[in-house]
Amino acid sequence: MGADDRRLLRETRLLARRHEGKRCFILGAGSSIKRQDLRKLRGEFVLSVSNTFVHQDYAYFRPRYHLVPPISASHGQMYPHERFVDWLRDMEPGTADAEIFFHIGDRAWIERERLFVGRTIHWVDYCPWAGKPIAALDPANLPEIWSVSELALCAAVYMGFEKIYLLGIDHDWFNGLLNYFYDPLTQHKVRPNMEALAFADAEFRMRSHAEIFCKYKILQSIHGSIFNANADPRHYLDVFPRADYDSLFESSGGDAAASAIVP
Repeated sequence: MGADDRRLLRETRLLARRHEGKRCFILGAGSSIKRQDLRKLRGEFVLSVSNTFVHQDYAYFRPRYHLVPPISASHGQMYPHERFVDWLRDMEPGTADAEIFFHIGDRAWIERERLFVGRTIHWVDYCPWAGKPIAALDPANLPEIWSVSELALCAAVYMGFEKIYLLGIDHDWFNGLLNYFYDPLTQHKVRPNMEALAFADAEFRMRSHAEIFCKYKILQSIHGSIFNANADPRHYLDVFPRADYDSLFESSGGDAAASAIVP
């Protein structure tokens, strides 16, 4: 890693406690958000991830941040590199002026392709993690991830949001690997397919989800105010207290947020 990379990672640390006392919504790409009115998010702090920018109302509620998983390190062997370039070219206008989180390992080719020129980019890096407690979050040394939802949660906690609500973080692998709110074959430039994902059998998915949920539990122990506002009542993500999404917008102030918690 060069000096410029280390400097950029240090700059990301300036995000610490940036939004202390505020609430935010983390928007995943799960199919459950098809049953929620996302236009209610206008004026809220929203952290969107991956391909969520294809949502029909994305431009209306304009997320403040957009987070992308490691591309080359985690997905580079699965699809031709040109597809990822095309995807980011779609993402660039699709995310408007959202501040972007990228893995520092993707920096060289993102800059070579002149992607996101003039945009605010927050670079992060990862380290091996074996399920141990996390003493403190450091964007230059985050515990490695299986899902971009882990990065989004780490970022939200690091930036000091008081309450964090999850939307579309479905983790419903038992319903299919490509179960999103959008059509992955026509609305995702990478065009993910089952052939490339053949390695991800049930055992692989159970092991990865066990590690993801372990990370969630640790983040919840660090922060304590992360809520699952998923629309699917059969949702099996039981790490976080459930919250009723619509109730969060019935009035302003803490009373509405408190009454939205589902026992």
